Amino acid sequence: MITENLPQTEPRDTNEQDSKKNSEALSKISTNAEKTETQTDSQTLHPHPDPQLIEKTDQGPLPIIDITGREPWQVYARSFNKSDKRPRIAIVITHLGLSQQTHTAIRELPASVTLGFAPYARKLTDWVQQARSNGHEVLIGLPMEPTDYPRNDPGPKSLMLTNSYEENDERLNWVLSRATGYIGVYNFMGTRFAAEKGALQPILEKLKQRGLMMLDLEFTPSSVLGATARGVGLPYAVIDILADAEPNRGAIDRQLAGLTKLASERKSVVAVLRPFPITFIRLKRWIKRLDQKKIVLTPLSAIAKITKPNPKEND
Repeated sequence: MITENLPQTEPRDTNEQDSKKNSEALSKISTNAEKTETQTDSQTLHPHPDPQLIEKTDQGPLPIIDITGREPWQVYARSFNKSDKRPRIAIVITHLGLSQQTHTAIRELPASVTLGFAPYARKLTDWVQQARSNGHEVLIGLPMEPTDYPRNDPGPKSLMLTNSYEENDERLNWVLSRATGYIGVYNFMGTRFAAEKGALQPILEKLKQRGLMMLDLEFTPSSVLGATARGVGLPYAVIDILADAEPNRGAIDRQLAGLTKLASERKSVVAVLRPFPITFIRLKRWIKRLDQKKIVLTPLSAIAKITKPNPKEND
């Protein structure tokens, strides 16, 4: 499960020698990562905002499915060869827009890495534009009530169980109006909200109606998010590994090594990381050494599962 509080500063690496090598390693790994992705990074994403995929409202522009059935999560996605039989790994960096590492994520990570931005980030529209200009798919964080609220507070526009349907709908629209060109949302916190189907289902139905997908970061035994998403036919993906749950060199390396094995077993996995400098250094090193004959880095949209609406799931 994602740690509720995102540290405001980089956690100290437990290996003291890392601090002396970080600058040199970052430069070398960045160069090699760029070489690895030379051909695919040149891909241009669909221009945004697409006027046919926008509903103008008092709250701002909201995504919609156009009259021909085009859905924003597919139109704004990064293309991927679906016939590729290699096991797939989707890397997602979340909580961007609030730290100095946002520039690093946008400019130095391979374009196949999906970037998730906090809805409270300043100049969010500019960040999304920069990310998409560099070939990255984009997600927006959707704050939800956690089990330990108010000790952990997801912010003033969070979806809360004590809110009316109308209030939560207004807050959802606020989040969705913060930018354009994104493929969907990820839940920020939300362990309590995601366990209450009555409050959750209308939100997921709205996301489905607006042609978006969802990444579930808080997969817990009590969560009904996955089942409810299947019930309404919402494109859905769920985290498999939080690779920097322990943000130090050794722990991150072990998680990334395990990710490769897991992908070979399951054929597709989702790894989530946060914007710490040590995270990016270890991630770039791992990408550089990835055997691309056996594994392929893929945008999140290529892993999303789509099911036809099943009313029985929502009984």
